[in-house]
Amino acid sequence: MATNIKAVIFDWAGTTVDYGCFAPVKGFIDGYKNIGIEITNEMARKPMGMLKMDHTREIAKMLDQEITEEQIQAVYKDFERILFSNIENHCDVKDHIIETVAYLKAQGIRVGSTTGYTSEMMARVLPKAAENGYAPEFWTSPDQVGKGRPAPYMIWENMKEFGLTDPREIIKVGDTVSDILEGTSANTWTVGVVMGSSELGLTRKEVAALSADELEAKKAVVRQTYYKAGADFIIDGMDELPSVIAQINAKLKQNAAHLLLTPGPLTTRDSVKHAMLTDHCTWDDEYKEITTGVLNDITNLSANDDYATVLLQGSGSYAVEAMINCLCKPEEKILFLVNGEYGKRMLQIAKDSKHSFDVLTFDEQKAACPKKLAEKLEQDKEIKTVVFVHCETTTGLLNPIEALVKTAKSFGKTVLVDAMSSFGAYDIDMVGWDIDALASSANKCLEGLPGLAFIIAKKTLIEASKGNSASHSLDVYDQYQGLYAGGGKFRFTSPTNILLALAQAIEEYKKEGGLAGRMGRYMANHRTLTEGLAKLGINPIVDPSEQSHIITTFELGNMDFKTLYDHLKTKGFIIYPGKLTALPTFRIGNIGNVFPEDMLNLVNAFEAYLGESSANGFMDKIESQLEATHSKIA
Repeated sequence: MATNIKAVIFDWAGTTVDYGCFAPVKGFIDGYKNIGIEITNEMARKPMGMLKMDHTREIAKMLDQEITEEQIQAVYKDFERILFSNIENHCDVKDHIIETVAYLKAQGIRVGSTTGYTSEMMARVLPKAAENGYAPEFWTSPDQVGKGRPAPYMIWENMKEFGLTDPREIIKVGDTVSDILEGTSANTWTVGVVMGSSELGLTRKEVAALSADELEAKKAVVRQTYYKAGADFIIDGMDELPSVIAQINAKLKQNAAHLLLTPGPLTTRDSVKHAMLTDHCTWDDEYKEITTGVLNDITNLSANDDYATVLLQGSGSYAVEAMINCLCKPEEKILFLVNGEYGKRMLQIAKDSKHSFDVLTFDEQKAACPKKLAEKLEQDKEIKTVVFVHCETTTGLLNPIEALVKTAKSFGKTVLVDAMSSFGAYDIDMVGWDIDALASSANKCLEGLPGLAFIIAKKTLIEASKGNSASHSLDVYDQYQGLYAGGGKFRFTSPTNILLALAQAIEEYKKEGGLAGRMGRYMANHRTLTEGLAKLGINPIVDPSEQSHIITTFELGNMDFKTLYDHLKTKGFIIYPGKLTALPTFRIGNIGNVFPEDMLNLVNAFEAYLGESSANGFMDKIESQLEATHSKIA
């Protein structure tokens, strides 16, 4: 991934030379005039930036009359004749070009160029521009690459010349729509320059004759033209380019590639991110088909046709809250099993919604005990529903889901599971174990993006929940009716791009081999991480028999989390702070698009950090001893 700008590729006429881009205009106007057709200055300029033969044909398309190929060839022949007669008179270097190019070279930024001129035309321009002080490192023309703008081929030639492979390290600067489209087709950053451009189409004298308001009005039109074409930045003059580069570099630094070793959001595959780049209407049948496909795929991962998946806009906690408030009647007692912050969050949900509930609390470093659950259910016959977290993200602790469910079911209880961090990475047999409902999210082990959560529940339970919800937006029954009776239509605005990403993430899940493939990779990640850190004296706080392979909480020891975090970030890793209050810890997620070799690199980064910390500590000790010695001598 790009880290900073490494090359700027300039256009020629109207961008770096030939203020106002006048050299070609006369040739097109006179060329068409010679076949008896009057064209306007605007018509002559509209296709500017294209290969000049293509430019000639584009003008012909604007005419109200048909013209023959013979006439087009005649126009182009006249155009070339007229251009060659005056092109060297239009090689004046525009304002701030020489200084800006010097700045770029001083920064180690390569300077390339593309053009709508042919090689023969450039043979006239190059020596004259150099004479006037401007000579980029590289140039290419459409006849050298086989196709002109808006095709990206000339930019690719520059990239080849400079040994660059990432287009996001490159800026294309131009003064026409064709320039912007050339950049966007190559996926470079694009900058449109206003003053002295073909789009503005004014001489210096004409600019000077305008009032400030008149000039601003004309510049505004040019800016709108560039914006519509897709320009990333629009500048008045080339003296603004260094500031643009600084802004882009800041963006690249901000968006630098990091492995998110967290429980979500997490590192996603490029295909998942790219899936978001299409806009969809929520009413469109194709989009509803995608939604229905996602619903069916999620259901089939853990359940059968007796169950339904209900998607909800929002984070995972939205789904947990909706599940509790909709699938439990307010007057019926809920028992929560709590051994971490996410269990405590469910208690807050129950309090806020005025549910009748009780809680069975366990040590945060110990799994919930089925035997104690049985004892509680034996004592309290009023309990209707048992709710617990499968993988408690506070610590990475894994509660014994099958045993807890079967215990609760032996007492005839409804069972709701927060499977936020475990769904897709553990076998959860909703049918065989008779789980009534679970909640999870797109941005966990399915490796989608934040913004969509879901509940998988028995259809009978959902249909019996009508009227339970005190929330209009989080009403599971109403959302279920909309999604299924409406053929995949959300009740309210769907996060369309996030759903497209989730659909692709599910395809990636299948491609990896489903549960077996995904679980196997996560287990290998966890094993590589824990074994590697153990050799450095860094150990998990949860017993291995109760530790998930989703996220692991480690003792922080004498390390300072902030300096550790900053060090790892410079190496490309983002970790999570601890959530326990009684013990200094940090957490590392093993999920997302990460692999065992990434974990090995992380372990090496820890080793480097500990080495630096040890060396710094040793030096601090030496300095302290020297200070004490100096004090005694004094």
